[in-house]
Amino acid sequence: MKEKRMTVNKPTTILLVRHAEVHNPDGILYGRLPRYGLSELGRRQAGVTARVLAEEPVSLIYTSPQLRARQTAGIIARAHPGIPVRVTALLAEVLTSWQGRPFSDLEKIGFDFYGNPLSEQDETLEKLWHRIEKFVRRTVRRHAGQTVVGVTHGDFIVLARSVYSGLPLSVASMRAPHVYPGHGSITKLTFGPDLPGTYPISVEYYDPNSPDPQWSEGWVRFGPQPQPQPQPLPDDGWRERSSPHHQAG
Repeated sequence: MKEKRMTVNKPTTILLVRHAEVHNPDGILYGRLPRYGLSELGRRQAGVTARVLAEEPVSLIYTSPQLRARQTAGIIARAHPGIPVRVTALLAEVLTSWQGRPFSDLEKIGFDFYGNPLSEQDETLEKLWHRIEKFVRRTVRRHAGQTVVGVTHGDFIVLARSVYSGLPLSVASMRAPHVYPGHGSITKLTFGPDLPGTYPISVEYYDPNSPDPQWSEGWVRFGPQPQPQPQPLPDDGWRERSSPHHQAG
């Protein structure tokens, strides 16, 4: 059934949260591997982020299927009793055959597994951007005028922030000197109520867990450039399911 677009007079806000720190004693790229949950520090980081988001009128939480993201979402949800938490594959970690390898191997390629794929199945930057656009378009359409949290992963967030801020679709836009999303950081995308498309009117960043006061003392705004509005996507590919606040990996 085709959805009806409702007229709203409020902006739509998407709060992209990077999962908190992961227990990773072997120092590997865990990617989509199972059973990589939050460390003790990660749980504290998620609690700090949850206190910040307690001030936001959150109506719903989407989360990546990965355990670390679901655990972070569960901690955030405690500050918003009764709101739904839904899992969507659109927020999943990047698919790469480099997962399971030690960080020392990734250092040799500058952590650029996009430019050094090991399999034809590995996700490209273009495919990741397509996922970002799909999640954003459908969230804006389905939750117009609301504030929605999306708990996801670093590359998903930094690519969204970079492109929406006017940088090119490239690995260079995701790396230093551009700040990489910290664990438990929040990237805010705000969409105007009178725009039919899904390009944000503002992009902001806040990392309440950062030791750097530039990022930890409040919202920092990045400057998006006006862009042509894309055509709506069909509903194929959107997969979500309700999630309890605590799940085993």
